[in-house]
Amino acid sequence: MFRKLTKRFVFWIALSAGALAAIFYFQVGLVAVCLYALIGLLTLGALMTQVWIKPLKVERELSREVVRIGEPVVSTIKIHNRAPWPILWLYAEDTLPRDMPKKGVWRRLLFIPPRRSFYMSYQLTVTRRGCHPLGPLVMETGDVFGLFKRCRIDRRRAWVTAVPDYEVIEDFQVGQRRRLGELGARRSIFEDPTRIQGVREYRRGDPMKIIHWKSTARTGRLCSKVFEPVVEPGATVVLDFHRETWRDLFVPRRAELPAEGIAVQAACTTCRYLADGGWKVGLFSNGRDPLGLPGMTVSQARAADTLSETLIAAHDRLRDDRLEPIAIRAAAGPAQFPLIHENLGRVALTNGLPIEEHLIGELPYIERNQAIIMITGRVRDTLIETLLTVRELGYRVLLFVVCDNEGHDRAFDRLVPHGVELHRMDEAWRLKEIATGRRAI
Repeated sequence: MFRKLTKRFVFWIALSAGALAAIFYFQVGLVAVCLYALIGLLTLGALMTQVWIKPLKVERELSREVVRIGEPVVSTIKIHNRAPWPILWLYAEDTLPRDMPKKGVWRRLLFIPPRRSFYMSYQLTVTRRGCHPLGPLVMETGDVFGLFKRCRIDRRRAWVTAVPDYEVIEDFQVGQRRRLGELGARRSIFEDPTRIQGVREYRRGDPMKIIHWKSTARTGRLCSKVFEPVVEPGATVVLDFHRETWRDLFVPRRAELPAEGIAVQAACTTCRYLADGGWKVGLFSNGRDPLGLPGMTVSQARAADTLSETLIAAHDRLRDDRLEPIAIRAAAGPAQFPLIHENLGRVALTNGLPIEEHLIGELPYIERNQAIIMITGRVRDTLIETLLTVRELGYRVLLFVVCDNEGHDRAFDRLVPHGVELHRMDEAWRLKEIATGRRAI
């Protein structure tokens, strides 16, 4: 833009100099005065265009950075003029995601006095899952005569993450009537107070809370409850988000989500169920994080020292080739599901390694007594062989197949005899087939 403006300015100066030489040669005084005025206007306009846009400073603030689908987010943009001279006109327009309802001021023609600021505020309703950029702000200004114009794109952006919807399920019966996340223990690691196995005589040192009062009243002697020993290792959800996996899949017309959207919702629902039960839950995916923060939340990244570099790389208009997988180690606690939920909101399709190759590399970080829940949209022979290998290593494996009925049938014959549990997930309501007491939030 600067080079183009300089060429135009040199052209006008050369043209004016030639006209001025002709005026002196023909001795036309009035035309000389007009030409002097024109040269002055051109020079003043070029200087205005070069100087006016440089002292502008843009700041952006979001009401929320993580929202649910359908919730609004308010963006406030501050344009500050740091110069001691006014900017007579400035057109500013913010770059927003397409096909999303918005209201307010996101584009405006402005007059900004010296050392003053102008605010633009609008409300955007996020209608689909993902990590959506707000910005950059495009500004255009020029001289008052309309001879020169100059544009500027501010590098600052803000990102709003729309987390996926999920269902709250109260029970998850899969395979052999065994709950997802629970395994019977061969030896007593700890006792589950919700699962009473029997009654025995009171022993010295038994706490009062385990006394079985009905049996005590019936027998006339103190009796204590006996609980079933269990271990609750939980599960790691493996989400296949390779671009080729979800290409050209047939999705029923009545489905409200694309195939990959159904997979994300199923993964989120499963993780929520495990987290509500207090079990360990982890997430692994070969998808990419547009912000370059896999396994972290935005608030966690802001407290780190590398956030500025990360955001600069994320805001860069050059192609981002980072393919670091999303790996959240299995853990229990109230902070685990919000972390997984936000990462599922940001995950995007990628052209990296297939999920079966990633899974083999991830196995050393998955506890042997955890269940592996694989969610994919296309069952390949290599994936079947990988799952059989994982099963032979002693892992409990569940495979959710989304919208690939032929692959589901082919995998059924090979995987089920080896103890791999298989479920078809061509629509979100398929969770009803394996979940009881399901209610929407």
